[in-house]
Amino acid sequence: MPIIMTARYQVHPQAVDRCKQAIKNLVEYVKKSEKGTLYYIANQEILNPYAFLHMMIFQDEVALTMHRSSEAAERFVSVIYPAAIDPLEFKEYNEVGHNFNFGVQ
Repeated sequence: MPIIMTARYQVHPQAVDRCKQAIKNLVEYVKKSEKGTLYYIANQEILNPYAFLHMMIFQDEVALTMHRSSEAAERFVSVIYPAAIDPLEFKEYNEVGHNFNFGVQ
């Protein structure tokens, strides 16, 4: 069963550009190297450009562990965590329905 998660955080204004680059680098790595990450999107809030929301779907626990332990994730964490105003908020969800075709039943 897929693992559906979000990560929400807000960064200090002077760190926004640096954080956006770290996000882009992470997403590019995920695209190229993490076949078990079925979906990954990082969003910047329109009304509060210091706030970010990542939505992700991992094929299984192995894929999540591989994501968390990658060098790309470590580089991301080294930029985002010090820039965050509060600790990042992670949540996990159960799927109720979707319109994506991931090949997962």
